[in-house]
Order: sequence, then C-alpha cells, then structure tokens
Amino acid sequence: MLKREILAGLTTFFTMAYIIIVAPGMYHQAGANFDAAFTATCLVTAGATLLVALYANLPIGMAPGLGLMSYLCYEVVGRMGFSWHEGLVAVFISGLIFMVITLTRIRQMILRAIPHSLGLAVAAGIGFFIGFLALRNAGIIVADPATLLTLGKLGHGPAILFFVGFFLITILDGYGVPGSILIGILVVSVLGNLLGLNHFSGVLAWPHFEFSHLQAADFKSLAHATSIPILFTFVIIALFDSTGTLLGLTSLISFQSPEEANRRINRALLMESFATTASALIGASTLSPFVESAAGIKAGGKTALAGVVIAGCFFLSLFLGPLAASIPPFATASALFYVACIMVKPFAGVNFEDDTELIPSVMILLMIPLSFSIADGVGIGIICYVALKGAHRQWRAIHPMLWVLTLIFLIYFAV
Repeated sequence: MLKREILAGLTTFFTMAYIIIVAPGMYHQAGANFDAAFTATCLVTAGATLLVALYANLPIGMAPGLGLMSYLCYEVVGRMGFSWHEGLVAVFISGLIFMVITLTRIRQMILRAIPHSLGLAVAAGIGFFIGFLALRNAGIIVADPATLLTLGKLGHGPAILFFVGFFLITILDGYGVPGSILIGILVVSVLGNLLGLNHFSGVLAWPHFEFSHLQAADFKSLAHATSIPILFTFVIIALFDSTGTLLGLTSLISFQSPEEANRRINRALLMESFATTASALIGASTLSPFVESAAGIKAGGKTALAGVVIAGCFFLSLFLGPLAASIPPFATASALFYVACIMVKPFAGVNFEDDTELIPSVMILLMIPLSFSIADGVGIGIICYVALKGAHRQWRAIHPMLWVLTLIFLIYFAV
C-alpha cells in the first residue's frame, strides 16, 4: 500500500507539474514578478494539497485553476484595466465568499441536488476535457482558421512519442504493472531527451518570496457596482468547477458508504475555500481540484498519503523548478489521454431510454470540452435538465436547489 500510494502521488505530481510553468507565465503577463509568481504557485499548490490530504483524506492535487487564472489575467487585468494587485483583492474576497458558502452547507446542498445521471455525465465530460487537453499538448490536435480544429502532423517527434507513451501505459496497466502511468511518463521523457526534443535545463533554483500583494492594492477600486460581475464570475465558476471536478475525481475512488464520500468531499471543499483566501495573500489566483489527479487515482492513490507525496513534491519544486519543468508536455499528455479514456466509462450508467436524463447528460458531455469550462458545461446541463423535466411534468424529479441553480446560471450566462 505504501509503495502504491507513493507512486500514485508521484504520478499526479508529474501530470500536473506543468502548472508551475504555465501559471507564472500568465501571472507575469498580468504584471506579477515571474520568480515571485513561481514561488507562490508552488507554495499554494503544496499547501492546499496538503490541507485536503490531511483533513479530507483524499489524494487530490489542488492548484490555481486555469479557467479563473485566464479570467483574472486576460479579462480583469488585461481588458478591464485593473492592476495585478487589485485582481488579487478580487480573489481574496471571492475566497471569503467561498468559505461562507461552504460553512453554511450551501455547497453540500448543491452536491445532493445534482441528479445521478448528470453526475455521471460530469465525470465523463471531464474525461473528454482531459483528452482534449492531452491531444492539444502533444500537437495531435491543433488550431485551424477554417475548421477551428484539425489534425496536427503525426510524423513529428512529440506526436510519435505521445503514442509510444500512451500504448506503453495501456499495455503495462493491462498487465497490472504498478506505477504504469509514471513509468510511461519517465520513459517518454528520457526518449525525448535522447532525441533532442526536450532537455534537462538544470536542478536547483532558489525561491523568491513576495508577500506584499494586498498591501499594495487599493480595495476602494472594487467597492463599486462594476466589480459585482467580477466577484460573481469568480464565485460561480470556482463553485461549479470545484464541485464538478470533485464529483468526477471521487467517482474513481471506492468509499465505504455514500455518507463517507460526502463527508470527505465536504471537507475538501472547506479546505479549498480556506486555501483560496490564503493564495491571494501569497500572490496566486483561485484554487481548484486538478483533473490531472485522476492519473494518480488510477495509479492506485486512494488516501491522504498520495496527497502528502504530491504536496511534498511541490514543496521541493521551490528549489527544483528547472528539473520539474524538464518533463515535456507530450510525456504527460500520453498519461492524461489514457486516463481520459478510463474516465468516460461512467457515462454508460446514464439512462439512455429516458430523453429527459440522456439529453442533459449529452449536453454536459459535449459542452465541458467544447466550451473549455466545467462550470459552463454543468450550468447548461442543469438548465436543460430542469427544462425537460418541467416540460414532461416530472416535478418530483427536480430538487428545489436545481431551481435556484437554474436561475443563477441563467443570470450568469446573461451577464
């Protein structure tokens, strides 16, 4: 068990280690110091993951979510003209709101209100989302001005190694080899290095700390009506990204009872809200459970030990950033694509004979990857579910909270 959990933790770390490269770059474009942003990303990721591991006993990596990170850097700071520090104030305030929502059990009510079929669709939709990310990172799927997306050049080295890693992981896992996903990542990384497609750029890097973000911010800039949509967006997207992702990830773990599953999920949500508030003080955006954690869970991670390993690796990344950054995207992409294939399985549990269950589930399945947002996919699915159930007069099938969520999402999409 010890070996399995350690391997699972290492697997999740390598699949989500890219965040310590992507996040600082985006923060830097929004006005942050790159080195300080790198340190902040490692700290909040390690700290939040450790809190969730110890308090919720879950092997789930927590890190700044790419969706809200993009919104903060490119919308709030880039388009609306707020400063980087003012953007962090919005993160801080939204974190406090998350905490209130969690402590008042509104989030738990949301979890209980989501129909079983929609929960299965969320898990499968996240699988499609992971698969799309993997194919994009490996250059298998690329942008096209005429068709939006098209097939990339499969003869290129990264694409070839992607398939090598994917089939290696699939075969090893089929034979029950422990740590098959981690083995695949490491083998592809070494092959890439030998072929000159990636290189190990060093080992040590001294962390740069900066903790004066909120002191430099002007809270008054957010104390007017124009800031309300900003806070609303932070809260809604983070709420449903986190809830949806946790539902998908925990569906891969066998719990002793539904009560135990709900208790551990609720604890994870509380720790996430607390860590999000703290992340703004350190200099990072809103935190979210990372879908890449599915790789570690599939590799055997079931308890807090895997989470502690993930957190420990990110703490070490404060000093070993160049080494962690040496894992190429096509290596982690092969692992993520394999996990994506596995995560689609729950969709088979959707009732295909009932259109009021099937159609909203398919909406979620398609909208999560196509909108590039778990929250948007869940929102559209819930609206569709309530509309169809109402049209068929199946009022008892609609949980009262679903009416509230439908109204919230209608306002959210309208804004």
